[in-house]
Amino acid sequence: MTRADCIAAAGRILRDALAELESLPPRQAAESAWYPGGPSVDELERRICAMRGLPQQAAA
Repeated sequence: MTRADCIAAAGRILRDALAELESLPPRQAAESAWYPGGPSVDELERRICAMRGLPQQAAA
């Protein structure tokens, strides 16, 4: 496999992962993206909504 093949394969994997994340509701995408020590799920959800151009969810 050439370097170009590897880059193309990595691009396809990234494309598929992003498409899967985009298919999830913002809260579920935030929960999937959360990791210990990182931003809170609420902060991730806020960022996802902002990136998608969605209204911010009211705090519960």
